[in-house]
Amino acid sequence: MSISSVLPAGSTVVVTGANGFVASHLVQQLLLAGYKVRGTARAASKLQNLRAKWNAEFGEGKFEALVVEDLTKIDALKEAMQGASAVAHVASDLSMSSDPNAVIPAVIAMTENILSTANATPSIKRVVLTSSTGAGAISQPGVEGIEVNEWTWNEFAKKEARATPEEDPLKGLWVYCASKTEGEQAAWAYVEKEKPHFEFNSVVPTFVMGPTILPDQVSSSAGIVKALFFGDKGYASMLPPQYFVNAEDVALVHLGALTLPSVVSQRVWSVAEPYNWDQVLAIFRKLHPSRTFVEDFQDGHDLSQIDRSKATEVLRQLGREGWRGLSETLEAAVGRE
Repeated sequence: MSISSVLPAGSTVVVTGANGFVASHLVQQLLLAGYKVRGTARAASKLQNLRAKWNAEFGEGKFEALVVEDLTKIDALKEAMQGASAVAHVASDLSMSSDPNAVIPAVIAMTENILSTANATPSIKRVVLTSSTGAGAISQPGVEGIEVNEWTWNEFAKKEARATPEEDPLKGLWVYCASKTEGEQAAWAYVEKEKPHFEFNSVVPTFVMGPTILPDQVSSSAGIVKALFFGDKGYASMLPPQYFVNAEDVALVHLGALTLPSVVSQRVWSVAEPYNWDQVLAIFRKLHPSRTFVEDFQDGHDLSQIDRSKATEVLRQLGREGWRGLSETLEAAVGRE
């Protein structure tokens, strides 16, 4: 399938935090589409095995690893963007720290630095920010009538990140959601004020599931699913029923946001279907009937109506009809007997 792109064929795309779960899937899709990728990480060791894999699959020189210890340092980002045609800013603070004053300003600074450096780099045609549905809404399981559109924002999380007591186990989650909210809002405010020469989109994915690019790759949400598979429900038990999205699907949405002429100045919500952890455990038991898993601990569903039409159209333009379902996604992540 021949797909029109705003980026020159074979040009370089910068991906921040390229060792991460979503970012590494995006790198894979960019390389498959014929682009070169310059991926950043805080240490060379974080990209060593991924670079070896991509060199073997796509040839030497298609993927370039660049160490950027601090994304708020302008000089490092100038080097990263030199000669590139686009930037996908996927990296974020996933520490789940309970300190909003440490996390939120840093996320905003990284985002604004990416945008200002891109604006000073004439070759950059597109910038895409990876946001989160945590920047738009909170799951309220069982509550009907909640409608989430393209420009819904999670103002509740911004308040809770600062008001929730330090000892509350959900404090870190509120801080994370607030950082994604305020970071993305800062990005759109920058674009509105500065009128940069590049086009800008944000991708708003929900909880991401699926296999990692490398079997032993350290991951975020994929790690929570794997932990539950091996009997540790710790962090999973803190997350409410919500929507999920397949990692490859959300990487394709990023690819579309970076390349498709029809996707400009859009906030692209990327969600597949609602799930809860009891459903996940039921699928685990079906895939691995000889294993014993933790007892069910969560029912109910997020009944919110989320407008994912733009992401669905992006997938269609890239040749994907519809979204991968939960069973298919989990089987790819944990296999079957």
